[in-house]
Amino acid sequence: MATVSHEVAHELEAFVVQEARLADESKYQDWEDLWADDAVYWVPLREGDDPTKTVSHLYDNRTRLATRIRQLKTGYRYSQVPVSGMRRVMSNYEYSEQEDGRYTVEANFFLPEYSIQSIHDFRIWSGRVTYQLSRRGGSFQIHMKKIVLVNGAEPIPTLAFLI
Repeated sequence: MATVSHEVAHELEAFVVQEARLADESKYQDWEDLWADDAVYWVPLREGDDPTKTVSHLYDNRTRLATRIRQLKTGYRYSQVPVSGMRRVMSNYEYSEQEDGRYTVEANFFLPEYSIQSIHDFRIWSGRVTYQLSRRGGSFQIHMKKIVLVNGAEPIPTLAFLI
């Protein structure tokens, strides 16, 4: 792994911030368009888990991710009607370039979610997110997004939104 230049780090951070904003604002099609064909969207129970040997909160390939987005866009995913209000904060970025030209971006996140549906609950989500990205056109595409929640090994409420 090699470190990246300040310019590339700025580009990578801008992409991650854009991805977070699209998820927070429920811009499902724009968010889905950021993903590569070989994408994996993964929320393990804990850091170090192997998704082939342990259960995960989410472990979606590109097809399953597209299904998740289609469900959210129907308006019939009642756990998200109306859509939760969210605004995530990202910090403590770390960047590296892999030998294959892909980039790894890691960051801490803090995500308040106002789950207004029927319970009017305010939840706090936090953890560490890792992206595997590659260049596509003038931007990047996501090959993998792994979210390790601080409380991931505990029972958690639904992850019906885009974390």
